[in-house]
Amino acid sequence: MGPAPAFFAAALTDLGIDSGRAVMVGDDIHSDVLGAQDAGITGVLVRTGKFRESDLEGNAAEPDHVLDDISQLPDLLREQAFGGGLSDDD
Repeated sequence: MGPAPAFFAAALTDLGIDSGRAVMVGDDIHSDVLGAQDAGITGVLVRTGKFRESDLEGNAAEPDHVLDDISQLPDLLREQAFGGGLSDDD
């Protein structure tokens, strides 16, 4: 079981953004990704670090996105236009 939604809500408050403009990127499907999704944050699982292929099997919930590595994140952010999108200058 991952962090409570209140944990993510507190982080969003500290950052001054709402959940619709936030993206949680992590290698732990439960603590990072699904925990964030429970709080209304887009969850991105990266297949590095703690990640195991078995993480994607047998879960009732799924990550919003799965990346092979963090180098794919800028393209995902541009494609999905999170938080108003990124320009080519970012």
